[in-house]
Amino acid sequence: MKHLLLSGLSLIGLALAPGMAQAGCADFASAGTGLSIQYDPFSNTPVNRILTLRVSRVTPSATSVRFIVVDPNPAAGASRLGVAGPEGYDIAWTQDASQPVFFHGAEQPNATNGAVVSFGSGPSGDVVHETFRLSVPAGQSVGAGDYYEPLEIRYVCYSGNDRLDGVEVQSAGRVAIDLETPEMISAWVGSVGNRRGEIDLGVLGRGQGSATGGVVITAQSTSPYEISVGAKWGVLRRSEADATGLPYSMRLGGLSVERGDTVVCDRTPAPSGRSHALQIGVNGEDVMTRPAGAYSDVVTLTFAPRLGLAAQSGCSAA
Repeated sequence: MKHLLLSGLSLIGLALAPGMAQAGCADFASAGTGLSIQYDPFSNTPVNRILTLRVSRVTPSATSVRFIVVDPNPAAGASRLGVAGPEGYDIAWTQDASQPVFFHGAEQPNATNGAVVSFGSGPSGDVVHETFRLSVPAGQSVGAGDYYEPLEIRYVCYSGNDRLDGVEVQSAGRVAIDLETPEMISAWVGSVGNRRGEIDLGVLGRGQGSATGGVVITAQSTSPYEISVGAKWGVLRRSEADATGLPYSMRLGGLSVERGDTVVCDRTPAPSGRSHALQIGVNGEDVMTRPAGAYSDVVTLTFAPRLGLAAQSGCSAA
């Protein structure tokens, strides 16, 4: 028997929100708009992206500024994007990756941390662009949605070797990361990309008894989903004109199903996804009463997002 599975694609975007004016010796904003990246929660490859900050001198006497970037809303001591987004993301300074610039606690800029930006002379030196590398760990098990994380900038300005003021703070939200995980679902039989499979019950003789066979379907989804069970005939036949069919049973992921049934599931874990074992069985007594021949049917499993599904774990009959 053969099985047709439908699959989908995913695209994830990330952007830094444009900065706003800030009262203080310096101002920080993301450079450019529409920055986007691809992030697949089921990929084993971590995300690495260059981000650019626009640093503006506000106090004319400032010659340099030292600053750190802070996630003000960490989760259990780890950085996290949004309320339930990927954890453990990091931001590194491209000029010196060994110099810590990203924190998620009460750290203050000092001589052992932070990025240091020097302004030039005159109005032409009032704006400096500095680049950083954003990294997001692979395989983060997050559901479809938008994960917005406002970042805080803590900084100190200098005039030569002298500090102008104490530590200043640019409130969270003027620079932010917006990570979107779109609704996506994919499924395959056996190996990635394979949308068909065959269950061969072999040659069944009289007195042989019952026979079973199966295949494993893997699903990956960022949202709750449903599996609709379909079949060409619902019984095994030798041909379209065969009036005598051979009944068979189906189990999907341990659940007894029939043609027309629907199974509902919560979103799959990442990066592995969820395995659904499809098992087909025939009864030996039915085999004994049917004419000889090659019997077959085509079973179709359709995977689709399911909106508004109540929280649950695993899969169940609809």
